[in-house]
Amino acid sequence: SDVCKDKADLTKAGWFIFSLLMIAFLAKDMINGCKLIYHSSKVRHTLGSRIRYFIGGMGLCSITLFALYVSTVYNSAIATSNTAIIANSVIVLFIMEIDEYTFSAVDAINEKWTEHAADREVSEMKDEIARQRAQIESQQKENDNQRKKRRMLCGEDTRVTRRSSSNNCIRLRKR
Repeated sequence: SDVCKDKADLTKAGWFIFSLLMIAFLAKDMINGCKLIYHSSKVRHTLGSRIRYFIGGMGLCSITLFALYVSTVYNSAIATSNTAIIANSVIVLFIMEIDEYTFSAVDAINEKWTEHAADREVSEMKDEIARQRAQIESQQKENDNQRKKRRMLCGEDTRVTRRSSSNNCIRLRKR
């Protein structure tokens, strides 16, 4: 009578539902973490922003993967039924969301406490847009100046279609 009977009611369907829950809740954080890491490689951002993006992205990805690992190990150790694995997953995911709820509560109490978090990013984006616009305008002015020089070299009454290798204008008569 030394025979052990496995009375666990945990099936592959329970693990499948566990996987769906984890993917549904953790995919957003994993994708956002990867986006932050990607943006940290963009030269258009300041060095300080790039460092923040990289650290934030690595932190978010690490926490997300750690939550997935802990949930899997925890459920494989104690879950004995499909119901238990789902309940354990929901509890772990709820604990992971507490920071979002805390931020929302602080924001509801006093928006000024949290507005700088979003304002800094918005101001950096506005600065980047202004810098890119100025660069585009500068390039347009340079192109206009080159066109004017070409017209002066080739004459106003002709149309420049291309330049030869010796930088002489090839002219076509106007009809």
